Amino acid sequence: MAEIFYVQRGKKRYAYRSTSRYEPGKKYPVTVNEYLGVLNEETGEIIPKKSRMPQSNLFEMKELRCRRFGGSYALLNVAESISLREDLFYSFGPDGERLLACAVAQALSGGPFSSSEETIDGCLIRELQGIGGSFASPRLSEFTKCLGESYGNLESLFERRLRRSEGALSYDLTSASTHGTMREWAEWGHNRDGERIKQLNIGLVTDKRGVPAMFEIYPGSIPDLKTLERTVERVQGMKGDACTLVMDRGFGSASNLEYMLDRGISFVIPGKRSTRCVKGLVSRLIKRLGDCDLLSIHGDRTYTVLEEKVAVVRRERRGEDDDDSNDTKDLELVLSDDPRYAEAPEGRILTAHVCYDGKRAAEDSNDFLLALKGIEDRLSGMDPWAAVRDLKKVAGGYAKYFDLRVEEGKLSIERKRNAISFSMNRNGMFVMFSRGVGTWEDMMSCYDCRTYVEQAFDVLKGELDGGRWRTADPVAAKGRLVVKFVALIVWCSIAASLRDRNVKEPVRTVLQSLDNIMAVGHGGEWRVLEVTKRNRGFLSALGIGEPGERQTLSASQYMPQSAIDAAKEDQRAE
Repeated sequence: MAEIFYVQRGKKRYAYRSTSRYEPGKKYPVTVNEYLGVLNEETGEIIPKKSRMPQSNLFEMKELRCRRFGGSYALLNVAESISLREDLFYSFGPDGERLLACAVAQALSGGPFSSSEETIDGCLIRELQGIGGSFASPRLSEFTKCLGESYGNLESLFERRLRRSEGALSYDLTSASTHGTMREWAEWGHNRDGERIKQLNIGLVTDKRGVPAMFEIYPGSIPDLKTLERTVERVQGMKGDACTLVMDRGFGSASNLEYMLDRGISFVIPGKRSTRCVKGLVSRLIKRLGDCDLLSIHGDRTYTVLEEKVAVVRRERRGEDDDDSNDTKDLELVLSDDPRYAEAPEGRILTAHVCYDGKRAAEDSNDFLLALKGIEDRLSGMDPWAAVRDLKKVAGGYAKYFDLRVEEGKLSIERKRNAISFSMNRNGMFVMFSRGVGTWEDMMSCYDCRTYVEQAFDVLKGELDGGRWRTADPVAAKGRLVVKFVALIVWCSIAASLRDRNVKEPVRTVLQSLDNIMAVGHGGEWRVLEVTKRNRGFLSALGIGEPGERQTLSASQYMPQSAIDAAKEDQRAE
């Protein structure tokens, strides 16, 4: 028996017909929901949906079209499987489908946002989603500006994605460069790409599998350390439960550690080598490298691990901030043999694991010696006096390992053997500060996701063309970033699935291969052409079933089953 129900979205009510029917081979009836149109509140009549071309036999059509099918099919199925499509509906309403279409096109094209129109016209994105409307450049500009202004909708999306994440969350910043001012948002700052132009900073939070859950935009002059407090408060407020934050050493200042300790936040952060406390921890481990009781295994690596306790205390004398040290002007980290450690409250004490990785030590030593040789070759090719004058510019942090002199007009280069030996003896060693993560194995598992957030930034800047901003309007720029953010969620979800199934192919290669699956047809009737064995393997790795040979597509107002069930309950209650 057919039942008509209505769903309220914004100021409009959408009508659906729900019909139960039996299908061969299935034990229980199947419910089919058909979109009818929009309810006219004044007359009570239903304004019917726009009808498509009457269906006919595919081979009797006068005009057949060929469209790329596989890439759109895979990306939309992934978005469905990770509940992204549902989250976009609850956050943006019907516009969520349009946002998803733009994101799928961005992932497929990999070029500037302006190329989305051409990509959508060449694929079956709209047909598979059942949506219409123009994706011409002027309409896309209007749409992205609306997205940039929809702050509440975006917050809803962040909250839903954060609540779906489990375990550790990784946070980091990157730069996005622009030649314009973007109404004073673009400023001079530390450009991580080494470009001498103004920039904005983008903060990204990912889950333990590297799938993005939230982003933030900061003016280009805001330092990394100032963003932590705001991010922590937003994540805790939206996620609603405890989580572990994993960050790189740039966020590990003593003041930041104090902030997180005082608020009971779980975290994992590597220590900086120039910190006095870190030097002491490394010295302790060197004395016990032969101790078999300190051996631990993580993944396919064997480590020597020493666990110690460290306290955040006030400095006895006010010092100077050092980018290479965790200590700040007023605070420093001390070991248990320091008298101030005993006076520190329990809440200011954290765990430190100092680790030695033999394989990494060999790799570090090889890279170190190659770097020294390269610097020597470059210095030898310079004017002797220019080499002495520009040593720091040429060698950077390696300048401390060289002693240069000019003798009888010739350049003499000597290596500082003691400094080199001291450094190489510490290769393969690192210190991790943590709180609230349990054992060393738990801490290392949390820190594994640091690699994934760095890979997400590489995808955003490279594959999704997010390294350079091409608009002078910060609102439109934020809207474009929303599209890239949704595309990045799907991209990183595919990368995680391929990684879990040990598929070594890059995501771009997989999408390009799948997009070779073509469909021929017109209107709502399409025939999918042959699917190769290679593409069947990719679909299987992503957990996606092989598409049927014939696809009957129709206009639809996407709505997740949870929203449909809720609407029916509300209607029965009335």
